[in-house]
Amino acid sequence: MTENLERQGSAVSARWRIVGWIVLTTALALLAVTVTMRSVMSGQVAEAANVGVVQEIEEFRTFAAEGLDPRTARPFTSMEALMERYLARQQPLAGEAIVGVAGGRVLAAQGLADGSGDILAGDAALVDRILRDARTAGVYESAHGTVRWGKAEAVAAGEPATIAPERRAHLLVAQFTGAAQEEANRQAVLLFGVAVGGLALTAGIAWLVARQIMRPIRTVRETAESITAHDLSARIPVQGRDDLARLAETLNAMLDRIEGSHLAQRHFIAEAREHLNEPQRLLAAALRDLVDGDMPGADRARIACGAQQLIARMGQTLADLDVLAQSGNPGFVKPARVPVSEVTADVAAEASTPGAHPGRHFRIEETGRAEAWLDAARIADAVRQLVDNAVAHTSPGDTIGIGSSVADGAASFWVANPGPPLDPERARALLESYRSTEGTDPGMGLGLAVVKAVAEAHRGIAWVESGDGAQTRFGLTVPLDALVPARGADDAFADRIATTLGEES
Repeated sequence: MTENLERQGSAVSARWRIVGWIVLTTALALLAVTVTMRSVMSGQVAEAANVGVVQEIEEFRTFAAEGLDPRTARPFTSMEALMERYLARQQPLAGEAIVGVAGGRVLAAQGLADGSGDILAGDAALVDRILRDARTAGVYESAHGTVRWGKAEAVAAGEPATIAPERRAHLLVAQFTGAAQEEANRQAVLLFGVAVGGLALTAGIAWLVARQIMRPIRTVRETAESITAHDLSARIPVQGRDDLARLAETLNAMLDRIEGSHLAQRHFIAEAREHLNEPQRLLAAALRDLVDGDMPGADRARIACGAQQLIARMGQTLADLDVLAQSGNPGFVKPARVPVSEVTADVAAEASTPGAHPGRHFRIEETGRAEAWLDAARIADAVRQLVDNAVAHTSPGDTIGIGSSVADGAASFWVANPGPPLDPERARALLESYRSTEGTDPGMGLGLAVVKAVAEAHRGIAWVESGDGAQTRFGLTVPLDALVPARGADDAFADRIATTLGEES
């Protein structure tokens, strides 16, 4: 099945397919134009021949009806004289034959040097065929090519209409269209040659354009080939503002997400290893000590208490890792409108509970006076992480500050602990998720990663401030209304009803 799927599709490159379709469609269009033009020119040749025949026949009929014999100044009584007089006045064009038949004689008007009149006059069989034809016009294929002909007859003045045919005069007008058709064919061949040249030029341009179009796609393929499981940093160069540029931007954004997910996975594993290896080692050592039967009861109780703390620490680590794993899920936060001061007071009260953090003192530095759409439980967990981080990096007797504020449409929560200021680069590194365990003290990386995850889930940021003062503040800032749920039609209807009832009351 897999082999069959691999063999499906065209083996021809996209560049050749683009050029092939362009050349094919252009060739069909040019062929249609050439055939159409040849047909039009052939039609024009036939139309011109027909017009010439009709015009000569009409002129002869007019002359036969109105013409006068110059010798008598009266209508012609001799058909030979009439025909001679008429033919003497004609100047046939190329391919045109004007022949008169009267009194058993065949006379031809002398025109251009192609001798079409003499050809028709000398072909007795063709003349006889035309005279015997019951039609007044027609088309023959003869030894001289295609002939379009017309004929008219005249009788002398005073002769009855029933006069015998041999006493009548006949004018034969023929158009030999072979030469004109050959010229039309030569023009069609010339047009076809120009079309072939244009097709070759189109193919060349299509080849260059296809190469230009396929270059970004080739770059995408080369970039994809350069990406490995250990290096996801390659990106597609973005040039221009067309569809391919937007495609490159989209693929780069996708690669950013893939790299972010990959790094997050590596970070997740590193955090788990960093925070579980040491407690696991200490717990194993404690268990080895507990199996020693000669250990005094007081030492056994102390080791058991330490083992319980290690287990609790590992449980907290697993809980934090679970928070990080869920932080990308859509339902990670469940916002509700809550007072900022309430969240601050709850965390401060919990931290100040006797026995929670022995030897540390807590005070509320500031309280924000506003309501915000946020997940109070998640925000409280993040601030607890900051409290635990501050406890781990202070000494007994130190005072840790907890506070919140509201400014510029955002709520900020922070924890301040005394101590020397941090180096700006190190302070920045603490909040970079994938550097949180590199070169930092134990316990800092995972807690701050949780804080950052909670802040970003609220469309906010995590931050650290450490300046010339005697304290460092870690916190997070979230918008007040970024997570306002969309109001449904029922809510809007209820508001309108409430407003209406309020106005009526």
